[in-house]
This record gives sequence, structure tokens and C-alpha cells, in this order.
Amino acid sequence: MKINGSYLKEQFKHVYWLNGGCCAGKTTMTKKFVEELGFQTLEDDVMKYRPFTSPVDYPALQYPHPGLDWDKWFNKPNDEHCEWLFQIVEEMMEFYVVDLLKMATDRPIIIDLGIMPERILPFIPKERMVCLFTSDEEIERLYFFREDHKMILDVINLTANPAESIKNGNKNMVKFSRTIREACINNGIKTIERTADLSVEEQFRIVREHFGL
Repeated sequence: MKINGSYLKEQFKHVYWLNGGCCAGKTTMTKKFVEELGFQTLEDDVMKYRPFTSPVDYPALQYPHPGLDWDKWFNKPNDEHCEWLFQIVEEMMEFYVVDLLKMATDRPIIIDLGIMPERILPFIPKERMVCLFTSDEEIERLYFFREDHKMILDVINLTANPAESIKNGNKNMVKFSRTIREACINNGIKTIERTADLSVEEQFRIVREHFGL
């Protein structure tokens, strides 16, 4: 599917994008925009899109699935796993853009999705994008122990060595986060680091200020 960037740029003038890596506050910021400013949002529902895909045209969207060897899945080489993380988002975008186009235009939309910025800069300008990131240590401390990742941790606990699976999985998420951050910096996109000293309210203020809201 070829996407006309000029057309999407016109249609998405009311869309703001929270890019970046894991555990950086994207979900928290999205909730703030929705609850306090009345924004709309759109979740990245892979299971919604999968029935309309095939292994040939959308190989990344076929995974993960219940029939996997979970030991191999969580302990695959970091480069291989990160390649899948980027590919699944790219495959999903074809469906995601259609869902965005169906949303009401009378209220702004906030999107929380880590993706290589080159994939969306043709229709989401950097002024309406911000990259949120946190330290490698915070990702390692939080990622697999978040409430919304409980199902992932439940599966990891079925592997032969859960501690090693988590260790390797953390390396995957750190590499994924670093790659997006570096790409955003290279494209001149504003980056904001979530630290222990940065409150949710202050992070929200900085993001709003960048967006001119």
C-alpha cells in the first residue's frame, strides 16, 4: 500500500505523536492528554489487524502466537528480535493509518507509538512529534514488571530460565529504545528524558509546551 504523504499531512493536522522507547512515560502522557485536554487516542491493536494479514505479506504480524517455542522466542539474538519489533510496527501502519482516517476531526488526537521517525515524518511534522526516553537501567527495572505486561511475564515464567529470558528481553528493549532515540535526534526531533527527578506534571508541561498547547 502506497501512502500519499501530502494527503495524509493535510488530514492529520490535528494529530500529535509521542514517539520513543520503553518506560519513558508515553502511556502516562497519553492518559493526561485524554483526561485533562479531551484528546482522542488510538491503541495499536495487533490482534485486530492480524486476521486481515497473511504470513507472506505480513510475516511480522503473525508473531508472537501461542504455538511458539517461548524459550527460543525470548532468547533469540538481539538484532533479530529488534528487527521484528520495527517490522511489526511498519506492517501495522497500513491498518493504523486507515483507523486514524476514520476518527473524528473535531478533537485533536494523541498517538503513543514508538516507530522509526522516517516512517511518519512525511505526514507528521517534527513540531507535532516528541521523543520520550529513559535510561537503560529504568527499562531493565520496569519493562517486564509493568501491570500491562503481566501476560508477557506470565509466559516468560514458563521458560526454562526466566531470569535469563528477562535479561535477554531487556537487551532487546534497550536496543529498540536507543535506535528510535538516535533516529529522532538525527532528524531534529525534540527529546525528553524521563528521570526520577522529573514529575509527571512537569513532563506533561514540557510536552504541551513543545506542542504549543
